[in-house]
Amino acid sequence: MDTEIAILRVLHIVPGATWVGAAIFLAFVLQPAMAKTGPPHAPALMANMLKPMMIVLHSSAIMTIVFGVIMAFRVRDSLFDVLWSTNWGTMIWLGFLLAVVGYGLGIFAGLTNKKMADIGVSLQGSPSPEQAADMVKYRDRAIILAKIASLLVLIAVAAMALARYV
Repeated sequence: MDTEIAILRVLHIVPGATWVGAAIFLAFVLQPAMAKTGPPHAPALMANMLKPMMIVLHSSAIMTIVFGVIMAFRVRDSLFDVLWSTNWGTMIWLGFLLAVVGYGLGIFAGLTNKKMADIGVSLQGSPSPEQAADMVKYRDRAIILAKIASLLVLIAVAAMALARYV
């Protein structure tokens, strides 16, 4: 393995591990814990955590995808032929597709969390029944989207990790 590929792998894998780990933590630990906590603490906590969490998730996702694409073009000479005619290529494009779809769903989960946080921050006391219902609806939608997104990126990692062995 030459130095360029080694560096590209590190620049692809380290942000990928950060992205997948943060997504799984958010979807399966933090959001369910905050759902159990409920108002008044969960919306304020989410409002303060959302921006740094989204910076970590977005930057690591974008770095993973960009360096993965760069690496794919460097690893194989005739990339487009190889992507459609080999098992390696199938696993790589499948992993790429799952990662991009997972990232897209993660964006929708983040926007949904932001809507919930905005309602919580705007409250001057107890939420009205409509506001409480909206917060529960947004919370439940964000939890489902985040779980699906994190599982998709986890499967993407597995597909790409297995690519050289199929």
